Amino acid sequence: METKEILLSKRNQVTIPKDFIPTGVSLFLCEKLDDGAIVLHPRVSIPANQKYYWTARWQKGEKQASEDIKKGRIRRHTSVGALVKNLNLSTEK
Repeated sequence: METKEILLSKRNQVTIPKDFIPTGVSLFLCEKLDDGAIVLHPRVSIPANQKYYWTARWQKGEKQASEDIKKGRIRRHTSVGALVKNLNLSTEK
């Protein structure tokens, strides 16, 4: 366990050392233990308009899409017309 000494400011504020803060975390749950210790638990804050991305269903689709890309199961089209034509051919089979 790594420890560092930090100073409490006049307004009861502390500065957490940068190397103690996990990447992408800006929210912490502060807990005061019975022995007086103060523990900060990092919380990942997900904006409400992005919560769908973290659902199990969406993550499963992301995994499938990544696998398709990795295995070359993708097609590129030069225009919307070419895409529609290809889709129409696919449905006619």
